[in-house]
Amino acid sequence: MSTSGTADIVILGIPLNYIIAAFLTASPITSYADQMFYVWRRKSSDGFALDTCALLIAVSTLRIFFWFGRDLELPIFLQSCSMLGVQLVYLKLALMYMPAAWRRARSMEDVFIPFKRPFHFWQWKSDWKFYLCIVIFAGSLAILQLLLRSFDTWFSLIERTAVGLEAVLPLPQLLLNYSRHSLSGFRFTLLFAWVSGDFVKTLFYYIDGQAYYYQIGGTCQTLLDVGIFAQYVYYWRKKRLEAKRLAALDLAVEELSLNDASISSDETSALLSNEAPIPRASIEQQHPHQGQAAAKLSAEKRASVDTPATSDSDQASVSSAGRSKAAEVMV
Repeated sequence: MSTSGTADIVILGIPLNYIIAAFLTASPITSYADQMFYVWRRKSSDGFALDTCALLIAVSTLRIFFWFGRDLELPIFLQSCSMLGVQLVYLKLALMYMPAAWRRARSMEDVFIPFKRPFHFWQWKSDWKFYLCIVIFAGSLAILQLLLRSFDTWFSLIERTAVGLEAVLPLPQLLLNYSRHSLSGFRFTLLFAWVSGDFVKTLFYYIDGQAYYYQIGGTCQTLLDVGIFAQYVYYWRKKRLEAKRLAALDLAVEELSLNDASISSDETSALLSNEAPIPRASIEQQHPHQGQAAAKLSAEKRASVDTPATSDSDQASVSSAGRSKAAEVMV
């Protein structure tokens, strides 16, 4: 473990570099435990960008191989080992509970960045292809390291590739959230762990005097985390406003339905019991169309009572007209 920078800082009798090492080693487990339990409980892995899982596996593998050939800060190496194990477990769980819509068709918007890629890379429907890809990647690195282990350029390439991939780790999740206009399926606990963990890691890079590309990569990663947090706040607020609007709309519809039912009931009772009709002004104020129909029906009813029918057919016509008008009012 490095003796520069953090080794000189002591907190409660414990060197700061040991505290950071313990935090970084445990952070993958504590970060993804709730997310994995959430996927298992829902029996669905939608909402989490599986491309992020691929990037984490690649970054962790690269750093482990770099550690075998060159000096690497122990906290970073321990975090890489821990993250690799956690991501392999999460990948298994995510594939086990892949959304049924994606299994039936090529609908990948809930788990992948929604754009096509050559040979459907990391968008396969067969689980074994994911594991085969990981084995081929690790095996290729092992062969190349055996052949190029004496060249500093090889290890410099591994190191900078890992830093570059790590810098854009949150980007797939950011794009997925934007395409879905939601963070459903992505736990806030994981987001909090991303923001806090990457901030501490970036702080470690600056305090320990790591190379400039570590500092730039950590800063970019932290800023992307903050971007996802901003998405969370925006979509959460938007969801609350939408829920309030729908609740107000439902209440208005319910009140209108009760008013319409009350008007129809009063008009029907007046017609059937020959009582005085409902005041026209009151009806028109609440429902203009129903008020006009009720007034017209009352006038016709009074005319039919004052003028006696001359035949059975006339009485039938009047009765039929009255029933049809009552039906119109009820409607």
